[in-house]
Amino acid sequence: MKKLSLYFIQGLLVLLPFIGTFYIIGFIYEKIAGMGNAMLVPIVGRELPFANFLFVIVVVSLIGLLANYWISKKLFTFIENIISRVPGVRNIYSTIKDTLKALFGEKKKFDKVVLVYLTDNVARLGFLTVEESSFKTKDGQEMMGVYFPQTMQVAGDMYWVPKELVQPVDMSVDKAFQLIVSGGATG
Repeated sequence: MKKLSLYFIQGLLVLLPFIGTFYIIGFIYEKIAGMGNAMLVPIVGRELPFANFLFVIVVVSLIGLLANYWISKKLFTFIENIISRVPGVRNIYSTIKDTLKALFGEKKKFDKVVLVYLTDNVARLGFLTVEESSFKTKDGQEMMGVYFPQTMQVAGDMYWVPKELVQPVDMSVDKAFQLIVSGGATG
């Protein structure tokens, strides 16, 4: 039963960002999509194809633009503070937010491609996420955090690896990610 609940939580962590994203996009689209043609019909005299879609893109982009200004940042900080006080929701929200920042934010965490040697002749490609950890092993060994995406999935594993087993690779993050996720079929 314990494993089932663990698998359930892991499944939620994989599904929620996708479902949440599509739900939010669908909700936003449903609420404001009809306004594009509603505003243009009196001016142009007829409905235009893709006007509603373009209207949604413009409105969401304007919200993104406003989010860069001080007042909007204060509002979003206020909303985040409320979310961070709700048990359970704060964990899901912070996980999604941190993952998105790590992948697409200004300070990307997945910016260094590395090989980790499992044996003398076998290595695994991953992304260095923690260069200097806040701990050492009992024997004083420095560890590094390496994230290994899984092939043919939108999942991965984080491992703490001895520093001497990690070797930087001269490869772009995008190319390495495609190579790993495709199982070597691309790249």
